[in-house]
Amino acid sequence: GRAPRVAARAGVDLRPLDPRDAEQRARILSYIWADQPDRMARTQAAAAIQDTPIAAGDALPWLAQRLETAPPGHMHVIQNTVAWQYFSPAAQRDGTAMIEAAGARATPDSPLAWMAMEADDTGAAGAAMTLRRWPGDIALHLGRIDFHGRWVSWTG
Repeated sequence: GRAPRVAARAGVDLRPLDPRDAEQRARILSYIWADQPDRMARTQAAAAIQDTPIAAGDALPWLAQRLETAPPGHMHVIQNTVAWQYFSPAAQRDGTAMIEAAGARATPDSPLAWMAMEADDTGAAGAAMTLRRWPGDIALHLGRIDFHGRWVSWTG
């Protein structure tokens, strides 16, 4: 019944770009197709308020360290968007096993959630939005979302 409060946030990327740096922001914006002014506006608005530290590194070792040092008394939320498909099959298996093992250690006072926006093989438009939550390993299909954020279809 309480509104969530974000205690901390962090991210990781092999080669992160800092949107607060004008040159790096220009590079980020250069990846957006010229015929997508709405996407350009959303990206510029997000860049203007981005303050989450983004580490340079491999996601799975970084996540393993985060899971080992997660402070008790908080829900730890793992969130990935259109990243999982770029991991090798072995890395996907190892990452899933690592997250599931952390989920098995979760408690009601220190739950774990894994929220993903990823391509799937259903043939449906956009990406699947899924959520797994521990303890209990509750799996929810939340809906689908356009890969560029133009629409969301909630079902969960």
